Amino acid sequence: MLDIITTEFQKIKRYNILWVGVVAVLFSALLAVFQIVSSHGSDPLTYESFANGVIWNNFSLSFPFGITLIGGYLINREYTEQTLKNILTVPISLRKLLVGKLIAVGGITVLLSLFSFLCTFILGLLFCNINISVTLVVKSLVQILSVNLYCYVAVLPIIAYFGRKQNAFLTGVGIAFVYGFCGVFVAGRNLTDFYPITAGLGLVGYNNGAGTVYQPLIGAMTLIVILILTTILLVFTPNYDKVMTISKKKGTKHKKYSHK
Repeated sequence: MLDIITTEFQKIKRYNILWVGVVAVLFSALLAVFQIVSSHGSDPLTYESFANGVIWNNFSLSFPFGITLIGGYLINREYTEQTLKNILTVPISLRKLLVGKLIAVGGITVLLSLFSFLCTFILGLLFCNINISVTLVVKSLVQILSVNLYCYVAVLPIIAYFGRKQNAFLTGVGIAFVYGFCGVFVAGRNLTDFYPITAGLGLVGYNNGAGTVYQPLIGAMTLIVILILTTILLVFTPNYDKVMTISKKKGTKHKKYSHK
């Protein structure tokens, strides 16, 4: 498994898809600057409020979409480049390969989260440096990293399910975007702990001034259910031959219709 993960990181360095994640993270931080500057009125531009804005944009816009896109792309490359045939003769099951790729995506999530914190810290120093302190900076690091990892857990079933089918990952990306955006309407309400994308907010004690009361135990149970669902999807992952047979049949049907 360690060899699979190491190999994945070596491959990732060659793919430009990672820039999508970098741009998404930067967009999230810049959007938070615009939001807090344009709406603060007479209120001071505090670092804590800015960091909360970045966290909000991360879970509702950037990370569900970005993580699913990167994860789906990495898996789909194995189908489109026909490399699965060679890999699976080692032998490595498709299930084990998917697990390795999902873990690698988790590593990417950590790296993007650290970049998100770096953007937050630098932009916070420039625009929202009132009340900034070591304690608040460390708190923002922990919350940004944790919430993003919880978002990663929340989208795991989407990546795992659509990763079982060739060229299906873009559908998963669309679903993940809507999934994350719906978190805007759930966060701060009684469903926060029940909705996977926002379940992590209560676990990190996220406070945007709305006085939301969280139930961390329910939030933790929600994410555990998501992990169980992901495990079930991975356990019932079809073997490579079946996946490619289905893909070839679909391709044949498409060609027949195009000739008519």
